[in-house]
Amino acid sequence: MWGFLAFSHGWTWLFWGLASLWGTSIWHPPAVVFFAIGGAGVLLGGAVMTRVVSGAAGLRDLGRRIVDPTRIGGRWWVVILLFFPVLTLVAAAVARVLGVERQPLDLPGAVARVSHPARLGAMMAFTLVIGPLPEEIGWRGYLLDQFQTRWSALAASLAVGLLMWLWHLPLFRLPGYWAAFQAVPPTPVHLLLVILPAAVLYAWVYNNTGQSVLAAILLHFMGNFSGELLGISSRALSYRMALTPIVVALIVWWWGPRTLRRDRQPATPASGLGAASGFPRTHVGT
Repeated sequence: MWGFLAFSHGWTWLFWGLASLWGTSIWHPPAVVFFAIGGAGVLLGGAVMTRVVSGAAGLRDLGRRIVDPTRIGGRWWVVILLFFPVLTLVAAAVARVLGVERQPLDLPGAVARVSHPARLGAMMAFTLVIGPLPEEIGWRGYLLDQFQTRWSALAASLAVGLLMWLWHLPLFRLPGYWAAFQAVPPTPVHLLLVILPAAVLYAWVYNNTGQSVLAAILLHFMGNFSGELLGISSRALSYRMALTPIVVALIVWWWGPRTLRRDRQPATPASGLGAASGFPRTHVGT
């Protein structure tokens, strides 16, 4: 774990700190270079530590789990692609029915974005690269398996979520970061309330798709992209934030906190991570 954190938090915070020293928006050179290098810390932590712990075979297995779609069953494709869009629409409907927001979604803007394939593709690529793709290679591809050899799936996912939140905190000190998303910046507390339940959702899907990192990447992507595409308002977004923990609690109750799997079988750590980590292959309650 400490080797991973040296990359995820040490590497990232070092380069993000350098990016902040320029005093200009981190989207402008040369700050953007340091910002991009720093953002690779979680990816590097996952890849390097997988190689250290599990060797070349483990690294190849990680690569397969990133690109192999066959691990994901049909119903899990439905969950991955529709969970967050449906949740966004439900939150918007609740906000509209309660009268707190007359236009909870920017539907004309969404139609305009969809009608320009090049712009939509650029938006999708930016959303994918700025978070889901590099982050999930480390958070789920490596760290979650390490934690699940010691703790229950729920406890492991919450521990990863807490580290994710800490990793994101320097973003509040980087000039211009939130401006790229054209939204009201969250507070650190709000960000924590978003990340923790999301981390449980990612672990739930990951454990039920044969430790598919691709599944975690796509679910993370849909969570970020659906709100951006539909132009959800800040008030409606707060309803989505409130609904998510309720749904997560129902998932934990139905699927079980120990494994987040209906068959109650623990997810086998990928690439021998558990056996090589020195952690006992047992699960304890939360």
